[in-house]
Amino acid sequence: MSAAPAHDRLALRLMLARAVAWALLLTGWLGLGSLAWVLAPGPLGAFALVALWLLALGLAATVATRDTLPAWTRRVALSLCAALAAAALAWTTRGGGVPALLVALMAWAGLTALASGVVRSLRLAGTVRPGPPIAAASLGALCAGLVLGDLGDLPALALRSAAFVLAAAVALIALQGGEAARATASRCRAGLFDCSLPAWPAGAWHDARQWPTLLAGLAMLPMMASLPLMVAWCRAEAIAPQSMVLLHLAAMFVPALLLRSWIARWSSRTLSAVCAASLATGAIAAIWLPGPWNLLGLAAAHGAAWSLAWAGQLWAPDRRGRQGTSPLRAAIGYAALTLAFGAVVASFGSAGVPATQAALGLAAALAWLFGTLRPASPAAAVPDLSDVRTEGRASGR
Repeated sequence: MSAAPAHDRLALRLMLARAVAWALLLTGWLGLGSLAWVLAPGPLGAFALVALWLLALGLAATVATRDTLPAWTRRVALSLCAALAAAALAWTTRGGGVPALLVALMAWAGLTALASGVVRSLRLAGTVRPGPPIAAASLGALCAGLVLGDLGDLPALALRSAAFVLAAAVALIALQGGEAARATASRCRAGLFDCSLPAWPAGAWHDARQWPTLLAGLAMLPMMASLPLMVAWCRAEAIAPQSMVLLHLAAMFVPALLLRSWIARWSSRTLSAVCAASLATGAIAAIWLPGPWNLLGLAAAHGAAWSLAWAGQLWAPDRRGRQGTSPLRAAIGYAALTLAFGAVVASFGSAGVPATQAALGLAAALAWLFGTLRPASPAAAVPDLSDVRTEGRASGR
């Protein structure tokens, strides 16, 4: 009789830890990125700071997600990272400038990686595999939107972010349990939050039919990196900055939240076609709609494409990062793509943002057409995700 309440408590702690971890990731990505846009010397410098944060996050996660890390060590590290990040954020807008922001970047990356370790430890402590974290991630996105508020008000943003990291650390310390992970448990470490945010394995690109889904999974990078710039443009068009942030986050999580039962039954071909259509819609909006509707349409369409691709991965363990792979590998790829996008914006100015997104949508449409017309190669084919998802639901994923 006591096993059920204990399992329910563990499931609740896992859901809350996931929500806090996602809130840390999204708030850090957008909040620190907004500070970088103002403090860094030029657009490329701002993108370089975001890329550095992604790289530091992957490096920290290689240590923070190890199953051998004691719970008390993680609690101490959470406290230190949160205190350092809060102090650096407060210093950033009081004359600290880029040096203070660099300290905040490193500390926040460590805190987010430790949050990933807390999620992993709670997940491995259970006897039943938990379900996909769509609801928890959506809750985390809502919290992130409330914390971020107006990305243009840097002093207030820095204070809200500092208060948030302290509150998040307290919550994670309380949620971190002392349960030992099951000896037979093995989970991938290539993605954050025990692969709730999967890393894309290189082998998946061998199947052309999956390219639109993979491209949709990468749509998060330019959208997150350029959102502070898009918020500034919308402010010039008399659109509330908070509206753009909330629209972006809603587009990323509401489709997955509302359509999760249908997405779980989609085949890989269906998922790929829907992702291609969403990315192509964003490209059309970026090219033909007048401002600021082009930015709003782009954020909605490409955010939805990422949402569908992400939700599709949660029912497909074979398409997540390989088990045992270091998260640093994925972080290097994400950082390199962010720098490449920054180089485009630095070279072509504001036109580089919609142009890059339009190119992504066009590439997805062409990839879908190519994958549809090209016969599948037995040596390179990836198992149909509908079969994998069926097995996952049967085993309690």
